[in-house]
Amino acid sequence: MFACKVMIKSSMEAVKARFQDYEGLEFFQRGDWVLAEDFSGTQLFGWEVSTWLELAGKDELIYAYYDENMNAEFVFIQNGLCMRAYQEYDGEVDTDQGEDLDVSISGWSDVAEYMDEHMV
Repeated sequence: MFACKVMIKSSMEAVKARFQDYEGLEFFQRGDWVLAEDFSGTQLFGWEVSTWLELAGKDELIYAYYDENMNAEFVFIQNGLCMRAYQEYDGEVDTDQGEDLDVSISGWSDVAEYMDEHMV
């Protein structure tokens, strides 16, 4: 199991308030963004896109997760719209919607690469 990671372009206080019902999350300031990590890999995994939209509100949000069992999730929200949603479970694509010209996600390894490069 790997960490679920969420980046929200908002203040630290606002992001912590959104996750107040979740225990064990760690928060890190990354420029204009706040990175929230769920090291258990279970609290944020498997959410519907509508839940991410609600959590994002008016802020930009990027959520990503991958594990060794070929499960991967990637959600990018901007201006209240889901720009990209990718969900793969046990190597089978469940959801592949939207496009983001800056982020090319077409498989499990792309999610892993994005996290390793942009969510540290």
